[in-house]
Amino acid sequence: MEEKTQEILLGAGELYMYEFNGTEIPVHAEIETDEHNVGHCSGGFSLEYKPEIYDVKDWFGKIVARFVIGEDMAIKTGIISWSLAKLALLSTAVFTENKEKKTRTLVFGGNKDLKTVLVRFVHTKKGGKKLRFTAIAQGGNGFSLEFSQKELTIDAQLNAIAKKKDWLCEFEEEMEDAPVTPEEGGTE
Repeated sequence: MEEKTQEILLGAGELYMYEFNGTEIPVHAEIETDEHNVGHCSGGFSLEYKPEIYDVKDWFGKIVARFVIGEDMAIKTGIISWSLAKLALLSTAVFTENKEKKTRTLVFGGNKDLKTVLVRFVHTKKGGKKLRFTAIAQGGNGFSLEFSQKELTIDAQLNAIAKKKDWLCEFEEEMEDAPVTPEEGGTE
């Protein structure tokens, strides 16, 4: 099947994040739920892929071969829907909810481990087909909050981690002439 080379994507998508300790990616219907949706975002969703390259040079200093010896995928977004539970995913903080007192608390400190998070971004194309990005990631780069005259935005960055052999992250695109049901999905 021929890939469209003139397609231009425009628009946002839905971002899903939740704590994840598995290695096999669940099916789409399990990931793409209201509970896992972070809500509204501002400033878009961006990815930055950086391979770590090793250059082999000959006696004269000319590159004769290049090897990828490492890879990094940085995932960035600005979340504007307030949720302490989602904020906890970006740090080592512990989220608790006290139903009797009707309070939620996010406590930082204590040298805890970073949470491992499943990140899924879904962009719906003009024809209704989906473009999905999936990664297992961790925070660790911090985040920023500013209470001002504008909406509070949690500028977050996570980095993909290799929880599965030979898999850092993936894009999956539904093809225009292939029927895909929401129950399908996951990775091979």
